[in-house]
Amino acid sequence: MGTISYFERTVADAAGEGSLEIECGTTGYAGDGPQLFLKIGRESIILSHEDGEALCSAFARIAGYFRYATD
Repeated sequence: MGTISYFERTVADAAGEGSLEIECGTTGYAGDGPQLFLKIGRESIILSHEDGEALCSAFARIAGYFRYATD
């Protein structure tokens, strides 16, 4: 399995302090089956399933707090 990007965008700092390229998706380049990857600026990481689940759970709670629509 290769890499599938679900989000790739240059995101501006809401405080006006610049911007960063952010990308996230799934990759099969490491570990047990497809895993979540994050790329922020020039740094990237492939998360374990445990860390990926914890991060997604936190983002879901944040989305709920702001009442953002989720798919």
